This record gives sequence, structure tokens and C-alpha cells, in this order.
Amino acid sequence: MSNPSASIISHMNKDHQLALRDYVVVYGSVDPRYLVADSVEIKEVDTEKIVIAYDVINPTSSKTLTLKWNETKEDKNLRVKSYADIKGKLVSMARYSAGKQGYSEKKFTKIIGPDAGSFPMYPIWAILLLNAYDPAILRSFANNTELIKKGIEYLPTVASTIYSWTELNASKVCIGLFVAHLGEILFVSRPFLKKHRAPFGTRLAYYFMNLFEGFPVLLRLKKNA
Repeated sequence: MSNPSASIISHMNKDHQLALRDYVVVYGSVDPRYLVADSVEIKEVDTEKIVIAYDVINPTSSKTLTLKWNETKEDKNLRVKSYADIKGKLVSMARYSAGKQGYSEKKFTKIIGPDAGSFPMYPIWAILLLNAYDPAILRSFANNTELIKKGIEYLPTVASTIYSWTELNASKVCIGLFVAHLGEILFVSRPFLKKHRAPFGTRLAYYFMNLFEGFPVLLRLKKNA
């Protein structure tokens, strides 16, 4: 029969380092700037308490944090009477301690690229930028490419009208989209990624995609958080 205490310690130390660090920061009142992140680990757990060891700098020292389950605050005020109750308590503590710092208990690390619905924004941007630079470039290319010329003949009048308008107003459209998408980055995707503690590279990838795609990136973030 497996030892429930050993299973909890192994699982938490391996897969839930973020939660353990949050416990130390909030319940142990430790400044996260001085916490040695990789040092945090559970040393002991039973139906009465959990003991977490960690190192700090400034000054350098090793410490332990002992939390008695039924005295440790979290939003659901869960009681621990057996090992079966510990998982729910740990989850609620993780949510509480992350929230106290203004974060989500889950770290967002996935980079999910555009789908079939949002990918067309990239060639659309290419067309807009080329037309903003010199509309004659694409017009000349289309006129000298037989396949494109024939394809244009089958387009509805409204499509030609829209393209002609965007050709004339490409610079304004580019500026408008840039401002709108930049606003989305500053006021929606940036706070979202900060709350979910996304790594620097992940944040840059989403800012880049958001600049081109707009709101579909925001939908992907919310769906996969």
C-alpha cells in the first residue's frame, strides 16, 4: 500500500513548484525577490500540517514554514480530517495565495498560433503595407500574372470596390489597425499574461500575434488559460 504522505510530497515537489512558492510568499510573508525559487520543497505532510523548506538571500539562510491545515486561511475555509482532504485544501490555498499577489494560480506557458480563421490577417497586412508603400507594386504583379488576372474577373463587384478603397486608404487602415491592436495589447493581453505569469518569450510571441491578428489572439488566450 502506498504511503499517502510520500505521494503528496513527491507530486507537489515535482509538479507544483509555483504553488509552493506562493505558499511561502503569502503564508510565510517572504519577499519574493529574496526567495530562492528552486529551493522550495515540502519536507513533511500529515493530516495536521505541512512543512515547507526554502532558502532566502539578503541575508542568506535556510528556513522552514509550518502550516497547520485548519489554521491556514483560504477562501473556502476547508477542514482537513484525513489525507483525502489535503488535495482540495492545497488547491484552495494555491488559488488564495496567488490571488493575494494579484496572480492566477496557473502559469501560462503555451504558445498557440493562428487558426484558419485568423491566419488570413497576415497576408492582409502584407497587402495593406505594400499598398501603403506603393499601390503600383501589387497592381503590376496582378496585371502580369495571368492566373491572378483571370481570378480577379470572377470576383464580385463589391470585392473590387472594397479592394480599390483599401488601396487608396491603405495607410489609414494600417494606422487604424495598429492603434486598435496596440490598445488590445496594452489593456487586455498584457494584463492577462502578467496575471498568468507568462514567461518573457511567451509574452513577446502573443504581443506579435496580437499586433497582426487582433481579438482572435485574446480569444485563444482566454480559451487556453
